[in-house]
Amino acid sequence: MTAVTPCEVCEIQARTERGEDPWAVARLQTGYVQLYRIQYYRGYTFFSARRCVRELHLLASDERALFLHEMAEVAHAVYRAFAPVKLNYDMLGNGVPHLHWHLVPRHLDDPRLSAPIWENLDFLRLAWGGHQETDDELRGELRGRLRRELDRADVTIERDFVE
Repeated sequence: MTAVTPCEVCEIQARTERGEDPWAVARLQTGYVQLYRIQYYRGYTFFSARRCVRELHLLASDERALFLHEMAEVAHAVYRAFAPVKLNYDMLGNGVPHLHWHLVPRHLDDPRLSAPIWENLDFLRLAWGGHQETDDELRGELRGRLRRELDRADVTIERDFVE
């Protein structure tokens, strides 16, 4: 018998709905917007599908179209909020098989700006070690900036998690 492993993203979303995720920004029609718990890359944002599916093509075509539209609008909000020189989009799912995007603003002062973040061992050590940003003031400021830009986006915000 194989043990069922709970989905990490579903657990995060449940904590978000209970008001227990200090990184949550908003729930949209098809997904959740959160800042990533490690702000090594200023404005690093996570957009996860509300439904727990492994692959983009598993969403019905209308839901997939709306999810991709919302992802692009979230990305544009990230771009406006954090003014990067480049915005990286990454949807992997090898480690966490729940449809999600990593939206990573890249700034001029980033180490190895032209390399993927997954090649930065300093960042990876933080991620693998379970590090989380503890500066409440910084977290509040970043969440507020992103939330204000989501107000300008072509999305429906179903629930706001920013006080």
